[in-house]
Amino acid sequence: MRGLSVALVDPGTLAGRDVKAVLRERGFPAAHLHLLQTGDPSSGLLTEDDGEAAYVAALEPDSLSTCQIAFLCGPARDTTRFLSLRGSDGCLVIDLSGQRLKGAFVDALRGALPSPLPAGDHFLLRDPAATVLADAVAALETLRPVQAVTVAIDRPASDLGKDALDELFQQAIAVASFRSIPKDTLGTQSAFNIYSPADTDAFEARVAEDVRALLGRDLPIGVLSARASVFHGTTLRLEVRFEGDAPGPDALRSALLAAGRGFAEADVDGPAGILDAAGRDETLLIRSSSAGSASRLFLASDDLRRPGALLAVRIAEAAVAERGLLPDA
Repeated sequence: MRGLSVALVDPGTLAGRDVKAVLRERGFPAAHLHLLQTGDPSSGLLTEDDGEAAYVAALEPDSLSTCQIAFLCGPARDTTRFLSLRGSDGCLVIDLSGQRLKGAFVDALRGALPSPLPAGDHFLLRDPAATVLADAVAALETLRPVQAVTVAIDRPASDLGKDALDELFQQAIAVASFRSIPKDTLGTQSAFNIYSPADTDAFEARVAEDVRALLGRDLPIGVLSARASVFHGTTLRLEVRFEGDAPGPDALRSALLAAGRGFAEADVDGPAGILDAAGRDETLLIRSSSAGSASRLFLASDDLRRPGALLAVRIAEAAVAERGLLPDA
């Protein structure tokens, strides 16, 4: 079969699931899709793929030597361990694990990929919340200069993987039935709760750093975050301060919804929220208002889609064309 040899590492994770879906949706030219996992290095595992049994092999230091492109979708800790042992395999790695010790960032603002792509064989993505926030600021700066931004971010359980989603579900059932609450993954009661996890400072600093890198300037950014009792999706409630009077709500909406900027209005009856963003590539504009020199926006994003899986596959497509990985394409 004509096409590329592609590795999908940790396909059972939430990121791996979405990367696989986007590869199919966009018709990525993969002749062979190798399923690998970073968990137990001594063995593989049997799973289901489109209703059929599929074997997920253990990821070894030389596992990518037969592949041209690989998507790393596992936990940052396991991915970092693999990278410390990885040999010189010639495979282009697109890393969605969140580790930031190795690799070069591909900074895509408003969906536009850099041309050419960075050199090297290992690409990193910016934090999904930072990507959405930077896209919003860049769109609003088409109206007038932005002086500063303050954003409140609700972080979902999906940040911590499928085990955290399962545990949050079990917590909700346990609370409702007055049973003991499982806390092995989340570390505390997350169901019906909002709290500040141990990595809050690091997360907020990372988001601010990534937004500045994407915008290419030292914009004053205040980030306030919390872990919310939400299974999936990120909400951002931001105040944007402009030079002079802030644009009105209609102007804000038009700037965000302009073609190619990745935003859309919720197409539901009644109040919209994070559930309406699930499975969508667009970030939903839930609410906008202005007073004086400040505008306020309420955004909801499926953080695994546009700033995650879709961006990763688009980077792979650009690399295929730019590096001639598929000469007959």
